[in-house]
Amino acid sequence: MTYYFWIVDNLTYFGLLLLVFCAVALAVYGIYYLFLKPNPTEERLERLVPHGDAGTHVKPKLLDDNDSGFVTRVTQPINELIAPRSGDIAKRSRLRLIQAGYRSKHSYQYFFTAKVLLALLLPVLYLAATAFHAFSLVRILLVVLLLVIGFGLPDSIVGIISRSRQKRITKALPDALDLMVICVEAGLGLDMTFKRVGDEIRPICSDLSDEFALTNLEVRAGKNRADCFKNMSLRTGVPEINNLMTILVQTNRFGTSLAKALRVHSDAMRIKRRQIAEEVAAKSTVKLIFPLVCFIFPAIFVVLIGPGVIRIIKVLFPAMGG
Repeated sequence: MTYYFWIVDNLTYFGLLLLVFCAVALAVYGIYYLFLKPNPTEERLERLVPHGDAGTHVKPKLLDDNDSGFVTRVTQPINELIAPRSGDIAKRSRLRLIQAGYRSKHSYQYFFTAKVLLALLLPVLYLAATAFHAFSLVRILLVVLLLVIGFGLPDSIVGIISRSRQKRITKALPDALDLMVICVEAGLGLDMTFKRVGDEIRPICSDLSDEFALTNLEVRAGKNRADCFKNMSLRTGVPEINNLMTILVQTNRFGTSLAKALRVHSDAMRIKRRQIAEEVAAKSTVKLIFPLVCFIFPAIFVVLIGPGVIRIIKVLFPAMGG
């Protein structure tokens, strides 16, 4: 009987949940009907194309394979309606995605769609969870705050991934420089050096290996070397890579010794890494102050002073009470 009255009291809540479920189901069905329904022209061509000798059916490709995926076909309308296609915002967003390792032509589309969906989803979920509360200024401010958080969350995630990738590249770069020095001194050209270093450095850092391989492909395709080196610097966003590419451009322009320049740059990078390690070690003593004061010192005080305080309470309080 108790459960019956509980269900009756919360009937409005269950009705609202049912309406939300029906709305989501209709939205999913609408997305499927609008973007994933079979193309009549494609179905007609399928009937006209004859079967092969082995009984296999060759399906005509009216769309590019990369454009016919579920996620792409769902996010493309949102991207076309809202996402900026040009300008500084679009360029910076694409550059951040490339620096994070997302080079696909659909990455910007997925990224901006995620920003829009999160900006709408978080406030809607909050409003659904607090549907029975009266509207107030606090609720409005929370909705605006969740909208801003949802819109900026993909940027934060991409920034974290990009910084992690840059750290991996920076850590593996001195080893790659040593390999470049060995390859150049062995008589290999710069193009083959990039290819060989990319192959050898892959077990250590696949991100740096991919950048070397991509730069080598650009050079082999006939692109200007200076532009290829500049593109590699932009794709990584690592200052050390920028310095290396500047050295390669200058040696190529002025005809100086590449092996000597790479060796000097490698030594300078190792000195810089040692200085960074020493700086981190020097900061560790300052960073230990807060854990010591907040966690370790209170425990030490309890162990040292606690027994004395207990003894004082047992001896003095009865005497003071008479």
